[in-house]
Amino acid sequence: MLDNKPENNKSLFFTITLIVIGAALVALGWAIPSRFKSIPHEVLRDAGSGTETIASVAESYLFDGNSGVSQVLAEALTELEIPVPQSIESRAKLVASGNIPLFHWGVWDPFVSGALENVPLESYSNQPGAIGIALSKENRQAFKEYFELSKSPLVEEIMSTGELDTYQRFFPVYSSSGRPLEATLYIVALLAQSDTFSLNVRKDLRVAIWSAKAGDGTATLEDIYLDVFGLGRLFNWGQLKTLVANVEDTEVLHQLRYVFHRSPEATNLLYAALALTEDPEGMMSYLKKFGDEGVDTLRTAVIYGKGSVEMLLREQLPIEGIDKSAKIATSWNTRLSNFSLQNRNLSLAAKYTLFFVGSFFCFWGTSRFAWFYRERDSAALAYAQRSFGSLTALLVLVILSEPYLAGGHTFEGYSFSFVLPVIAQVDGETQIVETTPSTSMETATLISIAFFFLLQLLVFVICLLKVREINRKPVTAETKLKLMDNEENLFDTGLYVGIAGTCISLVLQVLGMIEANLISAYSSNLFGILCVAIVKIRIVRPYKNRLILESGEAYVTANVFKKA
Repeated sequence: MLDNKPENNKSLFFTITLIVIGAALVALGWAIPSRFKSIPHEVLRDAGSGTETIASVAESYLFDGNSGVSQVLAEALTELEIPVPQSIESRAKLVASGNIPLFHWGVWDPFVSGALENVPLESYSNQPGAIGIALSKENRQAFKEYFELSKSPLVEEIMSTGELDTYQRFFPVYSSSGRPLEATLYIVALLAQSDTFSLNVRKDLRVAIWSAKAGDGTATLEDIYLDVFGLGRLFNWGQLKTLVANVEDTEVLHQLRYVFHRSPEATNLLYAALALTEDPEGMMSYLKKFGDEGVDTLRTAVIYGKGSVEMLLREQLPIEGIDKSAKIATSWNTRLSNFSLQNRNLSLAAKYTLFFVGSFFCFWGTSRFAWFYRERDSAALAYAQRSFGSLTALLVLVILSEPYLAGGHTFEGYSFSFVLPVIAQVDGETQIVETTPSTSMETATLISIAFFFLLQLLVFVICLLKVREINRKPVTAETKLKLMDNEENLFDTGLYVGIAGTCISLVLQVLGMIEANLISAYSSNLFGILCVAIVKIRIVRPYKNRLILESGEAYVTANVFKKA
């Protein structure tokens, strides 16, 4: 039975209203920034609003007497094309002209001052960084005499490693090329003497020293010394001490050396990010996931301030629209970004709910234009069909609004591994690293599988409702049987949807729009086969058998009455 054509303007107005409301809801959902697989640019900007900036942190370090860190942050400001406050420039010049050793060290330190108080500045090495302080002959002699008087057990253990002759990547201290190792020992001892090392770092350092002395090899100890040597070449004493003070274990220390040597052009930027958050471990985790692109993302966050960098490291997500920094901030999208900033989960739920409800209204409105061929369905079946279309639209809108959700963009994170030449000739052993296969799946894979399953569940419900609708019709069993035969294509819908989902997934993978994943692609086809099998074997076939029997009984009864 067909619907009658709406002949009044009220019905047409209602239809158009449904479509307009649906489109408005979808547009509103699109405008809400959400943080699922990425951080919207405007939300990151708002997170940094009102928090400390590089300039304010640089001034704080300068007023605290650490001109070294202030210098790095000032250089970062210049690289980011942010004006350097006049107070920083004038104060830095005053320090440079008034206290030459202090400017060379980066910060006044009682232990450095106590060791080098009788060494003239002309005796310093011209090599850069904290290592340069300990490279000259006079300075090494001064440090040696100073640490011989140290009562710190850890310092004594560090200095005793200078007598080892089993180093593989350093020349022994007693050799003609042993200056780098000796200078490194003095800088490590300074860090230990000033209690700069964290508890875990001191523990790891002690274990490495004991292992080396016990004849178990110096590889672990050398890694720690190489980390300090590499960072000490880049940063002066004030900068190195501030950096190491926030390191919780030697693994993070190793990762810091890798990052600064991997991206030397971003040294000031990375140091500025660490000065803002004092979270080296969080930054290393971020760069492990996103690599060079993570450095670019950090650059954007550093410009906005401490809150932005903290959000980035806390949520470990890329920025959505990183190249849209010139986006105009209207009062409307400012309110929405503030709402998303304060209510992450609620904004995500609101966004996807608006997508679904808006799509549902659009399908409802457009279905009213199909009056000339649509049959009158039951309310439950009509709602199930609209829900099916709305879920499909929801998937498309979610993928379009979340550029990193489908995994089409692959980030090449840092591996944090060095390939270093071995200075001494050693007999190496081949190490076989066994790996256990991972049984975990990516979030995007699980989401796609769940979505395909939900689609097939809706197809199953639609087929079930159609059978129920035919069963309730006030017609004979023979007519119901013909109606069931007429719905064969509907009962095969699960197979069509499954094949379509697989084909679309494979095409998107070939085009590089999503990450290649055969599990998620073929799950659509598998669910479709299972859905059709259940519908036809468990629902359609038994019901048809019943109708055949009922029609046969009706035929026999009719013939009996005719004969009677």
